[in-house]
Amino acid sequence: MKVAFVQDWFNANGGAEKVAGAVIDVLSDDDLTIYALFNKFSPEASESILKGNDVQVSLLQYVPGISKRYRYFLPVMPWLMGRFRLRGYDLIFSTSHAVAKGFRSDPSIPNICYCHTPLRPIWDMYDDYAAGHKLGKSLLYRKFVAWLRKWDVASADRVHYFIANSEHIRQRIKKSYSRDSVVIYPPVRTDKFQLNEAERKEYYMCPGRFVPYKKIDMVIRAFQRMPDKKLILIGEGWGASGFDEMLKGHPNIEWLGYKSDTEMIQYMQEAKACIFAAKEDFGIMCVEAQACGTPVLALDYGGYRETVIDGVSGYRFPEQTEESVMEVVQKLETHPLADNKAIRANALRFSDKRFRSEITAFIVDVMSGKAKKR
Repeated sequence: MKVAFVQDWFNANGGAEKVAGAVIDVLSDDDLTIYALFNKFSPEASESILKGNDVQVSLLQYVPGISKRYRYFLPVMPWLMGRFRLRGYDLIFSTSHAVAKGFRSDPSIPNICYCHTPLRPIWDMYDDYAAGHKLGKSLLYRKFVAWLRKWDVASADRVHYFIANSEHIRQRIKKSYSRDSVVIYPPVRTDKFQLNEAERKEYYMCPGRFVPYKKIDMVIRAFQRMPDKKLILIGEGWGASGFDEMLKGHPNIEWLGYKSDTEMIQYMQEAKACIFAAKEDFGIMCVEAQACGTPVLALDYGGYRETVIDGVSGYRFPEQTEESVMEVVQKLETHPLADNKAIRANALRFSDKRFRSEITAFIVDVMSGKAKKR
């Protein structure tokens, strides 16, 4: 079977990229061509995710510093994605949190989109993004968002089958695009993130990509007010500007930068708890921590409501405020969650093996005509 796989871009090796890698594995026996706006993977990530496949890229590939500046090119991304003309394929499969479904193709080709989220800056998180943009209150910005929404809905209309990464996203696809979808949770490497039943060390951990919506700075400020509690930060990203200054004079907070999977897993396995304060649509890393038997403290929002059993595998806190973080830390101190096996058992519901099985079955149903167009 001749298959086109489309991704927004390949940059950092995060949750969306891990989903892409699992789908590419599922399609590995097919005649596969991969498309993305740009590919700036390291050799390690390229081998892990792309499995040696080449990527057909857009002009963004040749923009100096695109791996750090790509968010500024959102206005031209729809046009660039539309320059991919996909013809002669038996199946097109895209994974998208931005513009990946915006390619052009023969409408007779089955078109599946695994949707991580409708484009955040123009839909559910419009206010958050506008507040952080210099032109966020301008007429020009509002007109651009209105245009992009029309384009986004039009590109969604060309998708035959939507897969949502959570019930939360299924509802947002319905709200944004007036389309139905089936939920297939992302793959979590529960075989790699192993259970640790040993006594935990006295530190909390905040891992992930450091971008503003992750609210790492808010977690830092909360621990600045809890000098008797140790916090370890693992990760990097363009949102980390100013972190060095914030950490001065606060020896209880340590920023370790990027760590390999092996190193990060060890920190997760030994942490008292992992903290996730972002508005996440699913949150793979949160489930990875639970696979280690580590309790999580997560915002009561989106995918976390589906992946965190409150009082069993973690505690959810109500608001993105320092006070909420401080209160949930104190809650864990007062009421520890020490059943590491139960915490891991919750994570096993989202295994990589389960994902591959469900995606394979869905593709088989599509190609046999059994799947209902959504």
